[in-house]
Amino acid sequence: MKRRPLRPGQPLPQEAPLVGRTSRRSAGSPRPRPFSRAFGAQRRKVSGLPCLVCGTRVGVDPAHITPRARGGCDHPDCVVPLCRFRCHRAFDDGRLDLLPYVEPRHRLELAHALRHLGLIELLERLTAERWAPAGCEAA
Repeated sequence: MKRRPLRPGQPLPQEAPLVGRTSRRSAGSPRPRPFSRAFGAQRRKVSGLPCLVCGTRVGVDPAHITPRARGGCDHPDCVVPLCRFRCHRAFDDGRLDLLPYVEPRHRLELAHALRHLGLIELLERLTAERWAPAGCEAA
């Protein structure tokens, strides 16, 4: 099929429906992304462990230090245990400083995350704040 450039006001061609990734399925929604084998290894890693921050053992999930969207992988060293609704959500939203909870007990996970990110980007992700060299003021 030959593609023609779009013009203002022209409807988009309906070639194939876009299928997004979903975590919850409702009637008529696309199927969720299948889990890889490594996802099971990540779940087994945190199974039975308490949340790093609050210590609860209820609803603990593997939380990616380096999210997949920023280069993270499915390796078990890419995750730490965080409770699903309080700490994991706060960390993903940038409202939780995770650094005091992962250092020094989770240095293997930090080293793995450092391979995916750089040092500054890892510190920004863990502490939820912008890092700049001393003496330099961010604009």
